[in-house]
Amino acid sequence: MSAGAYPRWKTLTVWVARLLAGAAFIVSGWAKLVDPSGFVFKIEEYLNVWGLSETFPREIVLVGAVGLSLFELITGVMLATGSLRRSAPCCGLLMMLFMLPLTAWIALADPVSECGCFGDLWVVSNTVTFLKNVMITALLVILLMWHGAAAPLYRPELQWMVLALTGIYGLVIAVLGWQIQPLLDFRPYGVGKELLPEQEDADVSFIYERDGERREFALESLPDDSWEFVGRKGGESAADNSLTIFDAEGDDVSEDVLAEPDSVLLIVVPEPGVNNLLRSRFANEMARDARDRGISVAGLVAASGDALQEWIDLALPDYDVYSASDTSLKQLVRGPIGLVYARDGKVVWKTNFASLDPDYLKESDNPFGGMYPISDGRVMRWLTLVYFAGLCLWLAISALTKINFRRKPRKTEESGSSGNIMSEKS
Repeated sequence: MSAGAYPRWKTLTVWVARLLAGAAFIVSGWAKLVDPSGFVFKIEEYLNVWGLSETFPREIVLVGAVGLSLFELITGVMLATGSLRRSAPCCGLLMMLFMLPLTAWIALADPVSECGCFGDLWVVSNTVTFLKNVMITALLVILLMWHGAAAPLYRPELQWMVLALTGIYGLVIAVLGWQIQPLLDFRPYGVGKELLPEQEDADVSFIYERDGERREFALESLPDDSWEFVGRKGGESAADNSLTIFDAEGDDVSEDVLAEPDSVLLIVVPEPGVNNLLRSRFANEMARDARDRGISVAGLVAASGDALQEWIDLALPDYDVYSASDTSLKQLVRGPIGLVYARDGKVVWKTNFASLDPDYLKESDNPFGGMYPISDGRVMRWLTLVYFAGLCLWLAISALTKINFRRKPRKTEESGSSGNIMSEKS
């Protein structure tokens, strides 16, 4: 049955379902491809809950994370454009066969704080995630049942190019996000942001109780000793995201390290291990070069006590080393060891240390001021613009051309020509 044979309300319903389901898959896949390291951390969190963390090495987890995210993005684009009208809904339903029971278990058991379906772009509760997947499943069933009710945007013989363009776009942003830094930074310490953001006390209230009565008080109007402190309300996210730095004695030295210097180069080690020790010599060279240029240098390692001292003994850093939580350091920079350059308390650029050439200091006249801030969004905007331009160009070709890519059978042409010869003879 052709699309014109269906009632208009059914055609409109199909397009609404395409756009809603497609948007959900696109946002989910794109957000995780932008920050593949964050998705790898989330998968490893699941594996820890299931006791499988030692079974799957990070390389395998990375391939699975990028592959799943790319599958989501491609499925979403094909759904939204009406391409592969049967296959795309089937791919979406195949994913929901796994995601529905998983998110139902997460909503009931609450083994992790949030599922990570949209990365750091949009954090939603586990219950909302499950309900979202139920809605998407219903939309996919509609699309599979009424796949012929609305024509696709692209001609069937040209839809392969939509898939190819989307796959290339997703792979490029994933590779750059893993090797250097995410092209868009959804975390608290993006390019141009303060390393020590001011806490807004007005958003925090304190709960006190007296004679069975509970009341909330602002910081400037706390009650007398007759009231008993119960808890606080608000401000938890700011506290969780704060970058707190400790010295060897356990004192908070965040202000001294981050706020006082005009410029500071942070050598950040969220995952202390043998791998990042291999480039410790290069890190020392960079620290010495930075100090020669009047830049303060500090190492932030996700270890404390004996573990921190062991790392220092192995790495032999030629710079002061401090301790910080692995969570805050992973929010600061991606990679086993990263570099963050800040000026006047604001992040100027950040990069994965492994992406730098060991000859970088010799080849660059301005190695710190001249580093390109890849996470500021400009690269992402250009890549996305090129991707949409390719889709629009292909849409114009699909709309304007009437090319039939199926070759006519040679046998028919031969039979027609032989018939003409017989008629001429007769």
